[in-house]
Amino acid sequence: MEQLLMVAIKEEGLIPIVERSMVVIIGRRGCHMNYVAQRLLEKLKAYPTMHEVSEEFVVRMTFMRILGRTLRGDDKILAAPLFPVIFIGGKLVGGLDRLIAIHIAGKLIPMLKEAGAIWL
Repeated sequence: MEQLLMVAIKEEGLIPIVERSMVVIIGRRGCHMNYVAQRLLEKLKAYPTMHEVSEEFVVRMTFMRILGRTLRGDDKILAAPLFPVIFIGGKLVGGLDRLIAIHIAGKLIPMLKEAGAIWL
């Protein structure tokens, strides 16, 4: 799934944004999960670049994700939402669930320091 997501982000022209920003949140317009990810990062004094993708992009990504899961035979497994997608230091972290898991494990602050997003 990560490879598919990276290809789609490249097609959308978002690679320059991801590469030049220390922290990026890519999400759908009006999604409250974007705001949750943004607030978590801002509380840690890391101020992300926010980018909203078009609804067409969301539909295309959702379709490709469902198709891939069906072809692999794991379409009955509950999956985390596709958006928002978070990048730190140009590297894909994942969705909000992964961001929170990294924070709980105590790895988020070191990751943000390494990316130069915070100076604690």
